[in-house]
Amino acid sequence: MRTTAIMNLKGGTAKTVTAINMAAILARDYAQRVLLVDADSQANLTEFVTEGLPDGISLGGFSDLLRGTEAFPMPTKMQNVKILAADATLMELDVTATTTGLAHPMALADFLDTVEDRFDWCVIDCPPAFSAGALAALAAADEVVIPMKLDAFGIRGMANLMEQIMNMRRVNADLEVAGVLPTMVYPDPEQQKALEDLRFRLARAQIRTFRRIRRSPKVDQSTFAQEALIYSSPKGKITHDYKFFVHELVGNEEGGEI
Repeated sequence: MRTTAIMNLKGGTAKTVTAINMAAILARDYAQRVLLVDADSQANLTEFVTEGLPDGISLGGFSDLLRGTEAFPMPTKMQNVKILAADATLMELDVTATTTGLAHPMALADFLDTVEDRFDWCVIDCPPAFSAGALAALAAADEVVIPMKLDAFGIRGMANLMEQIMNMRRVNADLEVAGVLPTMVYPDPEQQKALEDLRFRLARAQIRTFRRIRRSPKVDQSTFAQEALIYSSPKGKITHDYKFFVHELVGNEEGGEI
């Protein structure tokens, strides 16, 4: 099972949107059995892909897993996609929880070993903070995809994220950066310059830059419809962008068209 963590320590970079659409495309277009892991206490991914559970019913989700109790992947509205759900109790599990024994940093890696015959690909939606959930995600992942909004804050913050990923190689020696995914890109000279500068910097560091994801109102519309873009806007330009991104990631190919 290939495991991809979608991570950026800055919020608002389209991590959850990327996880949703990556999972949907992998399942429909590549016949992959996908496990989504919602590692963010906001639980936006969980809310998007499930019908929800009545109050008071235990999810048996990611928070339970980190605490050492049993976890159960839930069905989603997407065929061939299940989810290890999130809930607000993840807020209690900061990095110190892994040193006090409240959270187990290798819990997700161990869990994925037990379900590897049931899934082909695991996609982890990480929180915008270095929490116990993020630590467990990086300990379990083969690779990290970094969605990045092209602004000064995002570009400056990338160095800190890269440092954290490199530090995690002490725990997970196989962890790699699959690449940076520029998101919400719009036609503007400053955006184009920022994209060119980013590609240049990353190329010098031997880090891949995926082709950009354009900004589109179709994303907001898809969140209200609670449908992945391949269903809510099958012919949209941003849908094509996400399909091309998955094509690059699956085929490990640069450039070209699909």
